[in-house]
Amino acid sequence: MIDQISSRQIVVEDTAAPYHSIATPSIQEKQHLPHEESDDDFRPIVQHINTDANEFDRATEIRFFSLKRPHMRLFHTSWFSALFGFLGWYSIPPLMPVIRNTLALTDTQVLNSDIASTASTIITRIAVGPLLDMYGPRDVQSVLLWLGAIPIASAAFVTSATGLTIVRFFIGFIGCIFVSNQYWTTISFARNVVGTANAIVAGFSVAGIGLAFLILPYVNIALESSSSISEDLAWRLTIALPALFLVIMGFLTRYGSDSSPLGDWKSYLEAKQKESQGHPKIGLLQAYKICLSDTNTLILIAHYAMCFGCELQLNNMGALYFYEEFLHPSCPQDIRVNDVESCHRLSKTQAATIASLFGLMNLFSRGGGGLLSDKVNSRFGMRGRLWIQAALILSQSCFVLLMSRTSSLGICILLYILVAIFAQATGGSTYSIVPYLSDAFTGVVAGLIGAGGNLGGVIFGFLFRSVQDRQTGLLYMSFIIAVSSILTAGLSFKSKIPPSAATGMGRTSI
Repeated sequence: MIDQISSRQIVVEDTAAPYHSIATPSIQEKQHLPHEESDDDFRPIVQHINTDANEFDRATEIRFFSLKRPHMRLFHTSWFSALFGFLGWYSIPPLMPVIRNTLALTDTQVLNSDIASTASTIITRIAVGPLLDMYGPRDVQSVLLWLGAIPIASAAFVTSATGLTIVRFFIGFIGCIFVSNQYWTTISFARNVVGTANAIVAGFSVAGIGLAFLILPYVNIALESSSSISEDLAWRLTIALPALFLVIMGFLTRYGSDSSPLGDWKSYLEAKQKESQGHPKIGLLQAYKICLSDTNTLILIAHYAMCFGCELQLNNMGALYFYEEFLHPSCPQDIRVNDVESCHRLSKTQAATIASLFGLMNLFSRGGGGLLSDKVNSRFGMRGRLWIQAALILSQSCFVLLMSRTSSLGICILLYILVAIFAQATGGSTYSIVPYLSDAFTGVVAGLIGAGGNLGGVIFGFLFRSVQDRQTGLLYMSFIIAVSSILTAGLSFKSKIPPSAATGMGRTSI
């Protein structure tokens, strides 16, 4: 079957100018040797990266240390720009211990702002799918970065709990950058490596949350150390800093990469339209109806709600959790706000640094989940992917359960890291299955499943707001996640043959 593959190698000049790729569906009818050119060609065919012309020139391998256009340039642009998007989205939680004191916030007010930041992303993650199908991931992602900078900068002027909740609601819009990030690699890499590609760029992108916890508290301390800057002014200046990064990254994304493996978005749409000639056009609402009527889509929405929703909740509460829950034995156990700093086993900065570990695990755990899914798929087909999916979710629930039962700081930190690894690996595994759902509605499906993650974050946010303490919230969360693993049995795909049998095994090259 591998002989049936039209696998070709292309290269594109490394310039900022847009180009037209020679790889279109019509090219399948005639092959060109590396030194030949034809009237259909805009560039000579020379060695660069293995692609499959039957899949709109999607790459069948990943050359991680390459920046060549189009495939590897857009690969790295997608995660690097999204990393700053996530850093901006989570610019407030790392500083919440400071903000809470200066604005005199209650537990409920803090949780309300967390929920607002997570809930608003549900709207944009659903809405961004059709925009990606119309305008392409490069343009959408750059605009998201520019627009996201506005509410982030506005957070510096917040003076009340209401203002904080409103600002965080609009900051949450930038969270849909994850959908454009996944869409970009889904249309650019063939099925034999798309799970790994999606997981790597997702992991590196979401690691921006960890960087926010790791960097921003220290920037805040550096500003506070200046005798002319108060604690209240320091955190405001710190939060405004990510807005500048988003503006810069918006320009780099828009003018430094390509929209698709065929170059500009117009070429990609034309190629897709040629393939779909004779098929009736489907409206947007009908597309959503078709996707939501698919049981596989609904189950993956639930799975992503459990893994990414858990991730969002633990990121939101991480700094406060490690700062407030672990006190010296000699201090009253009910001290939380406006208390004596010496009662806490960790300083505010130390608590934020530990909380950063959760997000930083994305650097390898999401990619590991996608890579593991691809590996078992090459041997066992889709059945192997589903085994991995169920095992990862169940393991995640077990570690959340253990975390809810421990009072030891050291053990809690270890469990916090293990929850991060398995939750993020589940996310990577989930998005390695997404390309099998609907090639016609890639943006819609990616948006719906991404929104499911934020829906899970909202559900867990309300859960923690309704219980007496965080340990009880973690306990209930573990039960809900465990139950969701059973849903894996409901996933069913027509073809159990590994994509590698149809497209050839790809590879990740370093």
